[in-house]
Amino acid sequence: MTGALQALVPQAKLLNADHRMFQVLHLVSEYAWCSMHHELCRICTALDDDDFALASRLLGRTVGLGELPVQTVRLLQTSFSQASFLNMRDLLMPNSTGLDSPGRRNLRRVCTAVWRAFEAALARHGVSHRDLIEESGRLEGPMPDARLAALAEVRNGIHLLDCKSMEWNQLHLRLVRSHIGGHPAARSDDASDRAGEPLSMRGAPISTLERLAEHSLFPGLWRSVDETYQRASRPAAEGGN
Repeated sequence: MTGALQALVPQAKLLNADHRMFQVLHLVSEYAWCSMHHELCRICTALDDDDFALASRLLGRTVGLGELPVQTVRLLQTSFSQASFLNMRDLLMPNSTGLDSPGRRNLRRVCTAVWRAFEAALARHGVSHRDLIEESGRLEGPMPDARLAALAEVRNGIHLLDCKSMEWNQLHLRLVRSHIGGHPAARSDDASDRAGEPLSMRGAPISTLERLAEHSLFPGLWRSVDETYQRASRPAAEGGN
């Protein structure tokens, strides 16, 4: 714990009264993402071992950890003024934004491995995403195979984790807009005016963050949602013809 505290800026070097809280909240997020990475590696192993009950429990833990970075952004949103942030901004380290966090980048990488392990498990047991979606919506009928039910719970956990990650993305975008600028309502149609648009701490136009706000850790999950909708809609469309 002493080593963790050593990561804090010494009192004499604080940029202003908000700097301590700003750094602590970023460290909380970093530690949370590191812990999530650890759990996601365990989830990969559990999926490879067909221990779907364990994978599901670990996903629940990971989603809970994902709430910590969400809450840090909420605190920044409600506790920091734009004036205070801009006072610190030019003096902060380049990686002071969560988007440049090593923990956040590693999270994206390990989630790719989790998805591969999950799809390999589906292939081993002859289960489709449609099977899992239908099982998740089942309110009656015969009890399914235990592996199907367990894999459906794993899929639900992955869904909740991705939603929690996108919640952070959306809140982060809202925070940036309220403390730096770049809200769509303020944009001008005049190209000369757009040249002066606010830049994020990464040096990119705020508008580029809008694409990242919809970034998914598990894009294959959402493709399966679209495919299920298309299959369900096709008979109705054909009947209309």
